[in-house]
Amino acid sequence: MSIETMNSTTAVPLGLSPVLIALRTCFVTIIAVLIICGNILVVAVTRRVTNLADSTKVLMTSLAVTDLLVGVSAVLSAVASALDRWPFGDVGCHFYAMFKTVAISMSILSVTCLNIERYIAVTRPFKFPLWCTRRRAITLVVVASIACLSCAPLPWIFAISPYYFEGSLLCFYSNTSIYLNLVFLLSCNVLPTLLMSCIYWHLIKISREHEQRLNRNGNNEANNNRDNKALKTFLVVTLTFAGCFFPFALVRVGRSLTGKLIPNWLQFLSSWLGTSNSMFNVWIYCLFNSSFREMAKKVISERFPCFNRSVAPAVA
Repeated sequence: MSIETMNSTTAVPLGLSPVLIALRTCFVTIIAVLIICGNILVVAVTRRVTNLADSTKVLMTSLAVTDLLVGVSAVLSAVASALDRWPFGDVGCHFYAMFKTVAISMSILSVTCLNIERYIAVTRPFKFPLWCTRRRAITLVVVASIACLSCAPLPWIFAISPYYFEGSLLCFYSNTSIYLNLVFLLSCNVLPTLLMSCIYWHLIKISREHEQRLNRNGNNEANNNRDNKALKTFLVVTLTFAGCFFPFALVRVGRSLTGKLIPNWLQFLSSWLGTSNSMFNVWIYCLFNSSFREMAKKVISERFPCFNRSVAPAVA
């Protein structure tokens, strides 16, 4: 029986053992908790860190909020996993699919805007403070959010129904057209990744030339070092995003080519690799930005004083 012919609330359970259902539910719950907690931490730290431009802070916060929404949707999948069925009905499946689509679309736009901002920062360093202001960044985020929300009901208007994929525990719009899936794979993953990789390679070369020029002139290179770190950080964010969603897009193409159902384990791995992308950014920021890492430690120690306790040495 094809998934495309199933009603979202009548998907047949996979017949997993209670142990496997419990392990699956624990995995999905851990992913959801890490996404939610990690992105709340990103929002808190981004507001307080000082070595980032205001526009960068706005865009990082926007990306964290949209990733937080992905974490909220993962909580619903955890409930569906525990019950081994979709408990929220057809209407819930519609709203889940729209919610997920808006969150992913906003993530893509946020990553794109961060890349454009880094391009301006490196290629137009003197105009960057004038072009990329906090107010303009907020305006850009608001306009992008309105655009995504405006497009969200379109599948509903055109009677494109979402389906509950029991293998991946997700409600999503099903599309069996090989042409549309290939366009999705190329336009949303392969071509942007290749293009951004080439652009970043060029930007890194420019940044290194700036650094060498500053070293020869004996100028203060603090700002250039900051730009270098931000450049490398968002390059890793972009490549991680593309790498996490590539298997999901590839599975959709494979299903369209073969006309057969994808194994449930492959559906699960590809879908949750894409979802897990939303928890990786906090680790990337901490790994590549020492100021962000130190501020994260400070925020955690302030919110959870127990982590700050130490055992005093015994006095003889």
